[in-house]
Amino acid sequence: MRRITTALCTALLLGCGHEATTLSPAATPSPLASQDTSGACLGHCDAATPTTPVVSDSGGYGDVTTYGGVNNSNPSSGGACNYGETGITHYAAIQVNQLPGDLQGQWQGGRICGECVEIKARTADGWKRTVARIVDKCPDGNCGIDLGGAPATDLMGAQAGRYSGSWRFVSCLGETGVSDGAPSLFVKGGSNAWWSLVQVRNPESAIVGIRLRPLGSSGTWDTLAWAVEAENFFKVPPPILSDSTTTYALEAKTRSGRVHALSCEARLFSRAGQGIPFDTLR
Repeated sequence: MRRITTALCTALLLGCGHEATTLSPAATPSPLASQDTSGACLGHCDAATPTTPVVSDSGGYGDVTTYGGVNNSNPSSGGACNYGETGITHYAAIQVNQLPGDLQGQWQGGRICGECVEIKARTADGWKRTVARIVDKCPDGNCGIDLGGAPATDLMGAQAGRYSGSWRFVSCLGETGVSDGAPSLFVKGGSNAWWSLVQVRNPESAIVGIRLRPLGSSGTWDTLAWAVEAENFFKVPPPILSDSTTTYALEAKTRSGRVHALSCEARLFSRAGQGIPFDTLR
């Protein structure tokens, strides 16, 4: 995937800081962004030395770059999360690797798709903050978070580049520009009565699993498997597709532990390109 990353920059560990110890042309920061209250950067904040991202279940720190440039408010065209054309203006790509080719980044085959992330970057004016939804992957070496659309301008102003920063995963609820409609279950193009893939669009946070069973049943839930045909999709079992008149209760569990729920007839899972709105979030 093509990346237009405008960059030269300082790492979080070797990048812009506010201590007296001096490098050229910037100062050494506290190693953890959480310990750095000022976020002030001396020298060329937009030209940080590329660094290996440090990640955890809650976020990470490393390079903050842009593939959309600044002063670009065009919405996302979906990226590797396969959302297609969207109205989402606050979006980003996340690293596939920590070390080149190790696949140990937070992308994890697209399972982080739809997560919202609060990103902070060190600037000459201190920390700047924005929130974006993950819609794409960044396979480039040293990628941490790669910003598209409006978030790049939020953090970088008029100066695109490679910044030192941090990110943490947050709920998408109430955040500006990260959704283009209500949460829904989308049926992939090409789906039919014998084969169907589905994904959740505009979720509260990334989806970790989808299950369903006949409405009103107290029996065992059927858990949908992650699709191998496309990233960020789940596969509907053929026996459910053939049971077209049965109404199913469906639950999509998010990374935060909340659940999107709906009920619909099984025949809707074969209607390619259709969005089925969720009834509740609990």
